[in-house]
Amino acid sequence: MVNVTLVDRKSNALTPSSLRCLSHLPTINMTVGCVHGCTYCYIRGYSQYPGDDAVVVYRNTAEQVERELHRKRKQPIAVYFCPSSDAFMPIEPVLDQSYRTMKLLLDHDIGVQFVTKGAIPDRFFDLFAQRPQLVAGQIGLTTLDDPLNAAIEPQAAPAQRRLDDLRRLVEIGVTASFRADPLIHGVTDDDAHLNALFAKAASHGIRDVSASYLFLRPGIIGSLKRNIRDAQLLRCILAPYETARRSSIRGGASTGLSLPVEQRRRELERVRRLAGHHGLALRICGCKNAELTNTRCHLTNLTATARSPQRDSQQAQLW
Repeated sequence: MVNVTLVDRKSNALTPSSLRCLSHLPTINMTVGCVHGCTYCYIRGYSQYPGDDAVVVYRNTAEQVERELHRKRKQPIAVYFCPSSDAFMPIEPVLDQSYRTMKLLLDHDIGVQFVTKGAIPDRFFDLFAQRPQLVAGQIGLTTLDDPLNAAIEPQAAPAQRRLDDLRRLVEIGVTASFRADPLIHGVTDDDAHLNALFAKAASHGIRDVSASYLFLRPGIIGSLKRNIRDAQLLRCILAPYETARRSSIRGGASTGLSLPVEQRRRELERVRRLAGHHGLALRICGCKNAELTNTRCHLTNLTATARSPQRDSQQAQLW
């Protein structure tokens, strides 16, 4: 049972991110903590993390965003949901605030961009269908193996539901892609897993995939050890990092363990070839792979320039 606490947000809701892939858009978190329970999630290492069985929901986010927009001389081109939470957690206060905030932004001709591993309710599809040119969605998915997903992402939406949501986003005209991140070497990145995943995504109308390998930030190893009950699976996840070196995320303050550079280069090139066989363009996260690429992982590329015809191009600024 998850303990849900409702609080009023005291600080700004729209905040800049130090990560390069998010540096050109304001971001917003609907909560502190997340109920999806992904065992590898970096937020588990945050000092304000409320614990595995708790989530703090900001119940006044929409009102706070409206006040902040009123104060801004220039409106942001879009807002990114959510770098450290998920707008589509199966908690009604979260969904209510997410819907009200996204509607407010779209009503102000401001784009909505999101990444999620949750199930998107019908009312959001109805909302996005009204302004699809201003919406971009990424759905995280690394394997179609439901038992494996239950072990590493126990409360996230089932794989087929996430694929169905991708298809629905495409059908209503929203620019959509999926995010195979984090790939876990020796667990979710073999050819059979990836071919099945890429084939399904392509059949649902997807043409872009972002990918990166698991980056073990402080706190994640402890989370994996606490939450992965299958000892063999845990060994498979951690074994490739026994000789790993510590590195940092471009633009971020935290450090962690990465697979060796040449191994990542080799494996990501293999992933690129497999994706290409299914007509998918692979985007590699430059934040976690600074040694390999200077490009963005395209968390926000899909509507970075999307706006309605009425938008003044000079307003395409962070603030």
